[in-house]
Amino acid sequence: MTNRLIPILLSSLIFTGGVYGQVRVMPGEVKDTRRTDGFFNKLEVEMKVLGDVLSGAKGIRVRITKAVDETGKDLLPEKKGDDEFKEISSSGSETAKVDLELKNPARKAMAVQEISGTLELFVPSRDANATILIPSLTSAVGHAFEHAGLKAVGIEVSIWNKQQYETRRKSEEERLKKAYEERKKKAAEAGGSAEDFGDALAQGLMKVFGGLFNAMTEMGDNGLAIQVTDPKKLLIGIEFEDANGKTIDHRGQTTLGGEERTMLFDFEEKLPETARVKLHLLTSKSVVSFPFKLVNVPLP
Repeated sequence: MTNRLIPILLSSLIFTGGVYGQVRVMPGEVKDTRRTDGFFNKLEVEMKVLGDVLSGAKGIRVRITKAVDETGKDLLPEKKGDDEFKEISSSGSETAKVDLELKNPARKAMAVQEISGTLELFVPSRDANATILIPSLTSAVGHAFEHAGLKAVGIEVSIWNKQQYETRRKSEEERLKKAYEERKKKAAEAGGSAEDFGDALAQGLMKVFGGLFNAMTEMGDNGLAIQVTDPKKLLIGIEFEDANGKTIDHRGQTTLGGEERTMLFDFEEKLPETARVKLHLLTSKSVVSFPFKLVNVPLP
């Protein structure tokens, strides 16, 4: 297997987004991975995005419509990649990076002639309906958060601190143990056998807690677990702020699951009782689109 890297320092095109400012794209690191067994072969091109509009963006998505090397070989992947918006974690920054995954170029190719398509930015400030505020974290912790805007799009959100989760986990473990013993007894009476208890308990906890069971060791004393049911995958990001609207940064975030997922947030200190939570939801008005084109990107 070869795994070649090369830094690219080329300028690219500048696109004007009207009142939304400018966006400039540049190629960054290029990785051409070729395995002798033919699996996981791919070309990865890092695209750097710069512009003032990024300071208010919370999510980014790239749709590639054309990708060819200098020999004319089509580099568009046979299977479309993840078509979801990716959260931009560095709020307020005017830069972002996106990894573009393509087919391997021809061996004799020295450059990717063109990569073009549409760059989309999720800017919740463009639509009042794109942000839902939980005004009091204290009142929201420990149960499902009720909001008409969330209910309208089928989203359910529950917030738990570590102590509350552990209490729920113990209670759920006891319930699942009793249910398993009943199944085991009935299986024995019928002359069959029940599934392995360890697997049954793990699967049950995973179903209830959306993956949080396996990640419990990663949850600090000041951490929060936010469980989300989001069938349309509209929840792009979550932010925390104090009573004055100042952002409270977290030390790390772990997300487990898909439509039903658990987000673990770790904080340096316990959040104040007056802390608030912002949920950013994707809406049609909150998306800004820009065409982009990268040309003559050197290959390693």
